[in-house]
Amino acid sequence: MAALKGAFLKFGAGLLGGLPNIVVFQFNPTQVSRTPSITRRPQSSGSAGSSDARQQPSPPTESMSFTLRIDATEQLAQSNPLAAASGILPTLSALELLMVPKSSLSIKLAALSGGPGPCQVSPFSLPTVLFFWGPTRILPVTINSLSVTETEYDTLLNPIRADVAVSLQVLQSGQLAGDKLGNAAYTYSQGVKEVMAALNLANAVQFGVSASLSFSL
Repeated sequence: MAALKGAFLKFGAGLLGGLPNIVVFQFNPTQVSRTPSITRRPQSSGSAGSSDARQQPSPPTESMSFTLRIDATEQLAQSNPLAAASGILPTLSALELLMVPKSSLSIKLAALSGGPGPCQVSPFSLPTVLFFWGPTRILPVTINSLSVTETEYDTLLNPIRADVAVSLQVLQSGQLAGDKLGNAAYTYSQGVKEVMAALNLANAVQFGVSASLSFSL
């Protein structure tokens, strides 16, 4: 069975009028760093008395980072026309546009054809990006930053090899007002996490029994 590929999926992206922006990883990252953290309630300078540190203003947040490798060497060896003409620029461009609000995109197919343009959103409103990392983790995220290191070029100076360090933030349900797809992905992934935690309880019980038996012997 072939290994699944990670991916970014951005719907309603406005590419050429209305195409989604989908980036399937050419190579899965060898490691993913995850940082779940709690949100601390800010302390008022004039407050007095004790406070409950367990009270949090929102659910835990989570940031993630990893590095993607993009390489057109194999496609060039197979005389792939897209790689020959543009190297890995299509993939790099698609990754960078994951950070761009829909209304900031300059090419609108409907406008070029004389038809009505697509529905506009606030220039500061980013469509939700879904991060697919296997069937158990489909997360609504925003891309915080991309650090692109281009390491090889063709004769037209198109990059043909690069490493892209990706930093992203997982969005919570409260940050997805009106976004049905993002909320559905968040609810699904949280539900899977609860199921996995319940399965771990069986491991904990088995480990506890085994450890007790070993100690008694």
